Formats: sequence, structure tokens, C-alpha cells
Amino acid sequence: MTSLTTRRSRPSGRLFNSQRAANGRATIREGSGKRRLARDCGLLVYAMWVVFPLYWLVKTSFQPGFAPSSLPPTWFGDFSLASYRAAFSSPALQAGLVHSLIVALGVTIVASGSGALAGYGLTHLRRSSRVSGNYEFWVLSSRMAPPIAVAIPMFFVYTRVHLEDTLEGLIIAEVTTVVGIVTWIMIEAFRSIPMDLTEAAESDGCSSWQAFSRVALPLARPGLVGGATIAFLFTWNEFLLALILTNTQAQTAPLVLYTYIGYETFSISQLAAASCLVLIPTMLVVALFQKQLITGLTFGAVRG
Repeated sequence: MTSLTTRRSRPSGRLFNSQRAANGRATIREGSGKRRLARDCGLLVYAMWVVFPLYWLVKTSFQPGFAPSSLPPTWFGDFSLASYRAAFSSPALQAGLVHSLIVALGVTIVASGSGALAGYGLTHLRRSSRVSGNYEFWVLSSRMAPPIAVAIPMFFVYTRVHLEDTLEGLIIAEVTTVVGIVTWIMIEAFRSIPMDLTEAAESDGCSSWQAFSRVALPLARPGLVGGATIAFLFTWNEFLLALILTNTQAQTAPLVLYTYIGYETFSISQLAAASCLVLIPTMLVVALFQKQLITGLTFGAVRG
């Protein structure tokens, strides 16, 4: 009789356990749904915080006259291309864009080449990890100094060697501020490559340069492209060094934007239109090399 009662009570126990499991799964789904909703709301707020300034900049560039300064502000006002016509026809902005492109490309090429050589040398040629670590910290410490601490001494040196207000001098100055972060990215990129590959290439008769150019550098291409992208973006948006080391002959685009703010005249719509034109190259670079940029920024973030 007792065994019969036990056999009859077993299904009810299994039913109770299944109900508990179902309730647990429902609670987990409810909790995950709340977390997903909170995450989506946070992402929406962050997206609005990022996109709204861009929207306001573009809207202001298409509004004529004093409409952008009106109170209360108009969300959707008159549409006009007068500010873009004025910006396109400005010789100063045209020259500034050309100068920014020359300086950004020059700095990117020099910093990428120097960073690749330094990163390979510190990771694959030096056998002492202690000495390499000291060099790595020295490379990274070049980004710790504020730009003004470098700009003032360079200004006095440039006035002696006649490099002030020249594109060459500006390229040299900006390479010193960018090469450190590019080198650090390349150190992490080459560190992810097994040293056995380069040692095998050298044992097969390759020189150190051939092992670098034919084996290591192609494998580190994502890091190289990411470092070059970061160097281009930093140089394109650089303002302080251009303000101190240039005058009229080598003004870059960010410095030209500063000249739109005058003492007696100020056109916010023309300033917004010129800012949109200066912003286009950076958006194109980020859109084209987004994957490599993320790779370069995350090198060394996770180590096994």
C-alpha cells in the first residue's frame, strides 16, 4: 500500500518541479527583457546625445542670415545654399583644406613607417623584455606631455632654422605628437604575431629586413591601417600646433575656421557650412577604415 502511494505521488512531484522550472524561466525572461529595455533606452539617449550636435550643425549651415541666432530657435527653417557657396568660394578655406590634406598625409606616412619599424624592433629584435618594456614606456610617455609644452620650444627653434609657417615644419612637429601612439599600436600588433614565424624565415635565409617586410608586416596590416587612420584623424583635427607654428602661408583647415569668428563680423551659418566641409574627410576615413580603426584601438586590450 505504501509503495502504491509513493508511485502515485511521484507524478505530482515531477509536475511541481516542472512548474518551478517554468516559473524560473519566466522570471529570467522578464529580467532579461527589463535589462534589454534599459540597454535600448541608454543607447537611444547616447545616440541622441551624439547625433543632435551634428543635426544642429547641418541645420545651421542651411539657414540664411540671422535665422540660426533667432530665439526661440527654429527646428526646421528656410533652406538656402548661400553659406555653402560662400564657403566654397573662400580662397582661405580652399588653401586650408589643401594644407590639411598635405600635412595629414605626410604625418600619416612618416608616423606609420616609423611606428612599424619601432614596433617590430621592440618586439622581435630585442631579446630582453626588461629593456623593451623601458622603451615601450618611453614611447607611450611621449603622449603624456601637453602639446603646449612641445609647441613653445619648437616655435623658438623654428624661428632660428626658418621652418616657421611652413608645411614641412608643421609635419615634423605633428609627427612628434602622433608617432608615440602609432608605435604603441604597432608594438601590440607585432606582439600578437608568433616569433617562431620570423625565426623560421631567418633560418630559411631571410635577413631581418626581409623577415619584417615579407612575413611580419603583412600579418600586422590591420594594426598598421588602424594606426595610420588614427594618425590621419589626429593630424586633420589638430589646432594648437598650427596656431603657434604657422601664420599665413601654412594655415590648416581648423585654423581657417577660427578666422570666421571676427571682432565685428560673425556669420554662424558660414561657419557651420565650413565646419561641415572640414568634417567630410574625417567621416569618409572613419567609414572606409572603421574595422581597422577598431582593431587598432583594441590591440592589447585583452591578453591571454
